[in-house]
Amino acid sequence: MMTNLSLKYFASVTGAILLFHSIPGFAQDDMMAADDPCALELTVDNSVDWRGLYGRGYEVFEEGESFETVTLSVRHQGAACGFFLTAAPVSGGGVNALTGPGDPLYYDILKSSSGPSFLSPDFQGTETSRVDGQFPEGSGVQGATLLVSIPAHQIVRGGTYSGQVMVRLFRAGGGIQDLVGEAPLAILAPVASVLKIRSDDFPQGIRETTIDLGDLSRATRTAIDFNIMSNAEVAVTFQSANRGQLAHQAGAPGIDYNLAFKGENIDLSAATSSSRLNYAPSRIERAVPLEIVVPAPIGLPAAGQYSDALTVTFTAD
Repeated sequence: MMTNLSLKYFASVTGAILLFHSIPGFAQDDMMAADDPCALELTVDNSVDWRGLYGRGYEVFEEGESFETVTLSVRHQGAACGFFLTAAPVSGGGVNALTGPGDPLYYDILKSSSGPSFLSPDFQGTETSRVDGQFPEGSGVQGATLLVSIPAHQIVRGGTYSGQVMVRLFRAGGGIQDLVGEAPLAILAPVASVLKIRSDDFPQGIRETTIDLGDLSRATRTAIDFNIMSNAEVAVTFQSANRGQLAHQAGAPGIDYNLAFKGENIDLSAATSSSRLNYAPSRIERAVPLEIVVPAPIGLPAAGQYSDALTVTFTAD
């Protein structure tokens, strides 16, 4: 007596120093009087939209690092003076964190790809966080580009995460540091729901296999492990072509079998049955067992081959 259960599954998913540089097109006005006061004006990009490595937003399971740029500019006129810029988060409880539907998504704004950070909890920043500049007498504009970083290895739920930074401009000179301007910078980062599934019981890259349940003249039990990684709730549905019965190849009476997923009994008599996997933030795969149990028969089943087609579908919500 031979038995084969055709099983397939599907997965779906609903060190540099930063210096200001002059911006071409803004010539110094040599006609400005030396005794005119130093006037400074700050301009900052309104927002930064995080596109990530592949343009899809933040990828929770990707190892690579990427950056988004933000441009700052300072317009000056009047007497020569120095200035510096600093910034601090004004959302996320004062922490460098974007808020959304899940755990905080931490970020930073860097002066170069290797740091240091432009952000500081100190109102006037620190020696390492500040961006300094100097204007001669006259008028002009200087600008700089900073890098927004969202480090890898953060497992958060799918959704949109956002936060805000306040950039501050100070006039510096003669031991005096005057706040002359502020501008908000919004940071938006979409995080997609991701679902990764593999099983050592399926050939590599193949999502369909045949499982031998052994001799059905006695009780048998077969276990299959699905290894799952996801940053979302996962819905699992089960469909049996024969409604939970192994059909005989020649039409003899079939043999009922039972299915358990992560220890829960699944009713295969319905057209579709379902279960759920709760979201668990981790970069480690979860082994979720699927058990196929054929009870000991009453009497001796007809000789021959018995089979069913079972489809398991995983969907990230």
